[in-house]
Amino acid sequence: MRKILIIGGTSESNRLADSLSNHFITILSLQGNTEKPRLGNYSSRIGGFGGIKGLKDYLSNELIDAVVDASHPYSRQISYNVLAATKDLNIKLHQLHRPAWKRGPSDSWFEASSFAEASLIANNLPRNSRIFLTIGKKNLEIFEKSHNWMMIRTIDKYQKFISKGKKYIVGRGPFCVSSELIYMRNNKITHLVTRNSGSTETYAKIYACRILNIPVIMIGRENDDTAKESSSIDAIKANLLVHFGLNK
Repeated sequence: MRKILIIGGTSESNRLADSLSNHFITILSLQGNTEKPRLGNYSSRIGGFGGIKGLKDYLSNELIDAVVDASHPYSRQISYNVLAATKDLNIKLHQLHRPAWKRGPSDSWFEASSFAEASLIANNLPRNSRIFLTIGKKNLEIFEKSHNWMMIRTIDKYQKFISKGKKYIVGRGPFCVSSELIYMRNNKITHLVTRNSGSTETYAKIYACRILNIPVIMIGRENDDTAKESSSIDAIKANLLVHFGLNK
């Protein structure tokens, strides 16, 4: 059977691994940022590759026939490395694109081009502001010195910095609108700071802010590639089956 390496980090990557496992030897690669990642009935590996050279060595040594980049939209370095490595080795590459959320007519968004800019906007909010921060773990320290009260949600427990006025909660999507409304109301949230992951599993917080008229500080994607080959799990599966002559 052909070997497919899936660069994971999204819920779509898990679903894709499940979908392909009946036709290919599927390997889901995760960076290891989450303590207890979701895993299914397929092979997996956890950890980095060691840059482009390390990835090329892995692809060659493991006799990988094709790669699907289904990494998180904010993991730009791994996408760059995958593109370079597969091009050098002439290995088939598919890219699973997750479209960004779009602002609705009744949404109040402050667009930020970076995590640092979002932190600056948050620091200039009124002193009585209460912020709901959902940006993952990687860039939390940028918000460490914020003078405003914050409720910080991550998938795993994360208390690398503990300071007055910071509340930590854990949660893994999919989230529902009703629970997000309860969190925001009970904690008197006035602003949401989040990144535009485009995930359907975490969109409930955006909808809740719309209902409660809560402004959102939305961190945009850097150099977002909206022209990726496919945004559909089914399309990638079909393309791989055709490419390897398994669609008959």
